[in-house]
Amino acid sequence: MSPQPFAFIYYLFNITRNEKGASLVELLTATVIFLAIILPLSSYYISSISLYDRTRVETELQNETDFLLSTILNTVQDASYFELDGNTADVDSTLLSIFSHDLAGQNLLPVSERASVHPGIKRYNLQKEYYKADDQADDIQKTTLTRISYGFNVSDKNDVHKNFEYNSFSYLANGVFALDEEKQVLTVYLLVAPRGNGTIQNGQKSAFLNDSEVLNELNRLRSERAPNDKEPLHFIRIIKTSFAVTNLKRG
Repeated sequence: MSPQPFAFIYYLFNITRNEKGASLVELLTATVIFLAIILPLSSYYISSISLYDRTRVETELQNETDFLLSTILNTVQDASYFELDGNTADVDSTLLSIFSHDLAGQNLLPVSERASVHPGIKRYNLQKEYYKADDQADDIQKTTLTRISYGFNVSDKNDVHKNFEYNSFSYLANGVFALDEEKQVLTVYLLVAPRGNGTIQNGQKSAFLNDSEVLNELNRLRSERAPNDKEPLHFIRIIKTSFAVTNLKRG
């Protein structure tokens, strides 16, 4: 075999050397190897950051939901008596559609049960005080009954109309309530989601300004998912929980 081809390659190798003695071919080879190592690591790193951020948001959302549930429970437990406040007709149809949506959970709020829910709770506190008109008189009892209505997103807040306490700056929250026929079990339907102009993360919107945006997102996910897709909602918490109220201070 003629030595000319090898001589040509040797010639190219020599003329492509830089001042430090490394050829361009060697530099390109090193660059390719470097990128082959770095690119998968970068992709894994970015994916890990995204997963961490999503997990953090989900954890904070769970904590806010638990806090709101405890607030509702304490509101009822501290009452001398309570009853559901408002009419079923006062419940926004968008909120009902969210609780009845199949992505919220199977039969979370069947359409047939929509007429039984109310937008708030009315709490009554009975206070008894005793005093004497004079030193010789018997104690006189004075009874005071106060009433406070609690709900979500109350626009005209005052001493008798209040919101359930939660971080309304960072979270969107809404809910409805139902009592069984014996008035022994209180059921809470609760929606909690991050508040804001959300972006799409992991295929789901990450924040919302109102209930309509939540419903639109549920409808979008349903239209894009396969019927057997069981991926959970990462940025929307929709729950139904019940607790007994027979042991409370209800009159």
